[in-house]
Amino acid sequence: MQLHVFSFEHRRAFEAAYSGFLALRKLKLVDELGWGLIHDGHFEQDQYDRTGAVYSIVTQGGRVIAGARAASCAGSDGFWTYMLQDARDGKIPGIPGGLLNDYPETNQTWECTRFVMDETRADQAHPSIETKLVVAGLCRAAFGLGASELMSLSPPGLGPLLRRFGYQIRREAARYNCEDDGRQYRAFRMECDPGVNQYLAARYLSPGSATALREELKGAA
Repeated sequence: MQLHVFSFEHRRAFEAAYSGFLALRKLKLVDELGWGLIHDGHFEQDQYDRTGAVYSIVTQGGRVIAGARAASCAGSDGFWTYMLQDARDGKIPGIPGGLLNDYPETNQTWECTRFVMDETRADQAHPSIETKLVVAGLCRAAFGLGASELMSLSPPGLGPLLRRFGYQIRREAARYNCEDDGRQYRAFRMECDPGVNQYLAARYLSPGSATALREELKGAA
């Protein structure tokens, strides 16, 4: 098992992991959950896959089994900012506004999106290790680039799971039911603590990820 952590700018060096992540997103979100997302029949890629985004992807035997994306709430391409704020502004049909008490616009908060996992390939001997690695990888990358907290719109069960991993969680009061999959979602914020589970992350981190992270930190300095 390997953990790959890299930025959108470095995706070419992680082509297999990046394309595998996009393919898993299409499989889980479109084929299985029925979300009405734009795709090309093989990959699901959206407006937030852009400069500034970071990825944390777990592979087993060269195959992607879990992954997620994060991006700064201060980021923008001139129209799109981040998912929850764009939903508040009416740019994303199906996701209501008012899911956050306040909408951050600084680099201290990063939004995590597109978490997916292939449960059929999960490590039965170490339950939830894939999720733990994905989150630790995002914390490692986002903290190095200025984040103090991560934020996500996720099924309610993810918050308690992250608490068990050792993270400090604060849940927002508002929640909504997704018409596409019938599931309930709720926003939460999590302290971006790079010390939590970092020994585990370091054990599985791919050599190329370490190099990419060093280059990212140099660029941000």
